[in-house]
Amino acid sequence: MTNIKKPIIGITLDYIETSGKKHSYSTFPWYALRKNYVDTVLFAGGIPITIPYQFDTVAEILNIIDGLIIPGGDMDIYPGLYGQEIQSEKVMINKLRTDFDAALLKMALEKDIPFLGICYGMQLLNVLLGGTLIQHIPDKLPGSINHEQPNPKHIPSHEINIVKGTILSRLLATDRIQVNSSHHQAIDRLGKDIIVSAIAPDGIIEAIELERRKFVVGVEWHPEYLCSNPLDQNLFNEFIKCCIRS
Repeated sequence: MTNIKKPIIGITLDYIETSGKKHSYSTFPWYALRKNYVDTVLFAGGIPITIPYQFDTVAEILNIIDGLIIPGGDMDIYPGLYGQEIQSEKVMINKLRTDFDAALLKMALEKDIPFLGICYGMQLLNVLLGGTLIQHIPDKLPGSINHEQPNPKHIPSHEINIVKGTILSRLLATDRIQVNSSHHQAIDRLGKDIIVSAIAPDGIIEAIELERRKFVVGVEWHPEYLCSNPLDQNLFNEFIKCCIRS
């Protein structure tokens, strides 16, 4: 019987620059990642490692990992990356993180390394392929769903419709499911070769993917909470399966 090596999954980090100010964790800069990201990878059969910002070792990092996750964060992509100025006071950027994540993701796509983008990670995928973002959903769609749900993130808050023939459609027996929601931005113009795989009732794009790849999927919700059963667990299972090297 052949032993299958567990795939190594790289997960990028948030970066908090406190500039010497008193903080609940540290007065010095620190990286951050919620534990449920690594727990979900472990449960699905992967080995998670976190990736600090190392611009000069991007190629070496991608030689080590079998799959890449860019998670959400309490920040937005700086609009200059998609040819715009900041249009809303709600836009909060961390240029250092976005620049590193963009360098990592660009090369990962070139090497066809399986990728799962969550919330900000999905938005970054779209932007790198030439797409744009709605900088603040209520400004463009005043009557839209509240995509920054007030209830805890492990509780679903709105429905999505899954597009037939997509990766997501193969992971679920139905085309509708409730998901959680924690974003104020969304995809506006789609990037090159991106297809939509899920949409919210108000028209906001909730998931995207690239065809003819091992696995490139982005979702706006947070599947690491595993609250949209069985879709969230199936999503991680499929991602990990696609990361196993033959």
